[in-house]
Amino acid sequence: MEYTDTTFEIEDGVAVITFNRPEAMNVFTTAMFDELGDAYRRCDEDDDVRVVVVTGAGRAFCAGMDMSGGGDTFDSHDDVEFTSCPLSTQAWEVRKPVIAACNGHAVGVGLGIAAQCDLRVLAAEGKYGFVQNRRGVVADFAIEQVLPRLIGFERAFEMIVGGVRVSGATAGEWGLASRVVPGEQVLDTALELARDMAANCAPLVMGLHKRLLWRAPDLGRQAYIDLETRALKYSMGRPDAIEGGMAYFEKRPPNWTASVSGEWPDWMDE
Repeated sequence: MEYTDTTFEIEDGVAVITFNRPEAMNVFTTAMFDELGDAYRRCDEDDDVRVVVVTGAGRAFCAGMDMSGGGDTFDSHDDVEFTSCPLSTQAWEVRKPVIAACNGHAVGVGLGIAAQCDLRVLAAEGKYGFVQNRRGVVADFAIEQVLPRLIGFERAFEMIVGGVRVSGATAGEWGLASRVVPGEQVLDTALELARDMAANCAPLVMGLHKRLLWRAPDLGRQAYIDLETRALKYSMGRPDAIEGGMAYFEKRPPNWTASVSGEWPDWMDE
C-alpha cells in the first residue's frame, strides 16, 4: 500500500509509524485508517520489526476525526458494513510491543488509537479525552472495554460518559501513561524504551507475554494458568532460552534467533 497521510520507517528493529497531517493536527481520514491497519499488519508479519512506535508529526498526536464533512461525518451506517474498530489490524493483534508516543493532543479517535497500544508516552502539555459523547455519538475502538482496565471504572466513566479532557499530568496520575514528559521529549523517550526492548528482549517471548497480558482478563484463573504454563514450556524449548542465559553469563548482547512469523504457536490465539 502506498501511504499518503502517514509515514513508515524501520531502523534497528523499531518501526515508527507517523501520522503526517501536521497542518490539520493529524485529524484522522479514511486513508489513515487504511494505512495504519496496513502498517500494523506489516509490523506483525516482518521479523525485522521487534517493537512499534506510533506518533504524530507536528504538535499533535491526533486531534480526532476529520469533521470537514460537517453533518455528513456521522451519517447513518445502517446500510453499509461497519465496525467500531475500523482498522484491518488492531494494535493488540500485533505480536510486537506497540508504543504510542503522544507528542501532543490525543482526542477521540486519537486517544482510542493510543489506548489500544501497549504503552503510552504522553506530552505533559497535551490534552487527552474522549469527546464523542459531546458530539452525540458512542465512542469507538473498544474503549469502553479497554479504558477501565487501564484507569479503573469511575475514571473511565468520567472520561467516556462525561466526555472530559484531562492534562498529561492528570492522565499520568490516573494511570493512562507509563511516562509523561515535555512534548519535545516524547518521541525520544518512546524510542529509548523501544530500542531497549528490541535489543535486549527475545522477540518471540515478547509476543507471548503480550498475548498473555491481553488475554488474561477474559480467562478464568485456571484457564489462564494452563495457557501460561503452555507458553512457558514452549519458550523453554526454543534456542533463545539458552542464548539468553549465555549472553547474560558472558556479558554480551543476546543474539535472538526465534522467528515470530515462523515459530508462533497457533494455540496462543485459540
